[in-house]
Amino acid sequence: MRQNTKLLFGSILRLAEADCICDIGSRDGDQALFFKQLLPQANVCAFEANPFNFKAMKEKASLTDAKIDLQEVAVSNENGSATFHVIDVDYSDPNENTGISSLLSRDDLKEKMAVTVPAVRIDDFILKNYPTTQRAGLWIDVEGAEYLVLNGLDRIKDRIVAIHVESWLTAKWKGQKLYPEVEQLLRGQGFVPYGNNLTSDMIFGDFVFIHQGWQERLGPSLRKAQWKGRLGVWLKADALAYHLKNRLPGLYRLLRQLYMKFGT
Repeated sequence: MRQNTKLLFGSILRLAEADCICDIGSRDGDQALFFKQLLPQANVCAFEANPFNFKAMKEKASLTDAKIDLQEVAVSNENGSATFHVIDVDYSDPNENTGISSLLSRDDLKEKMAVTVPAVRIDDFILKNYPTTQRAGLWIDVEGAEYLVLNGLDRIKDRIVAIHVESWLTAKWKGQKLYPEVEQLLRGQGFVPYGNNLTSDMIFGDFVFIHQGWQERLGPSLRKAQWKGRLGVWLKADALAYHLKNRLPGLYRLLRQLYMKFGT
């Protein structure tokens, strides 16, 4: 059954009392801020390799005030450096899709520039910067490069509660791995699929995986997370939130605060 994967993922992390959450491919930091508000005690890190997006994030007082760890790096399967393909859009226009740049390239998108950026494996980054982490969550939206990210978590796989990942059923980026390969990789690392937002006409979607150990540990309490994911679809929560954020921001902020307090 189709789920609102953001509500499902957030509910799982709250049930597990996650202590570290990584927003990989952050774009504007909004997801990182959501997670910090949801789990104030957790370390939250936002990774963004696009220099235009990162500059805007550094200038956002809300991210600074929340003490979000901002990292201008690409997360991949190797440490060092990588080529990052910056797509040519108007980064000053809030209505533009500024989140479609990637470690991979596409023929159907105009490239503004290719830049060399620092690259890290997520397992090495967490072990170095947050070594006490035991209950991590990964939110991954990296425009076709998700397999590279997931191929770099082997050393911390047993410390990860759940993963929310955008993945594709049809290839768009050069050299990308599709969802069946992503699922196979994650199953080999001890994770099982737990929900998605797919409809029959979608060529990509969002998928939630939970570590088998945490699935057993949380047991029946996970029904609450599943129920919220399904309710979010029925209520069209994402569309409603988008509408309120743009048309009635005061009401949006109030409802968001109530959700953080009572919703999970």
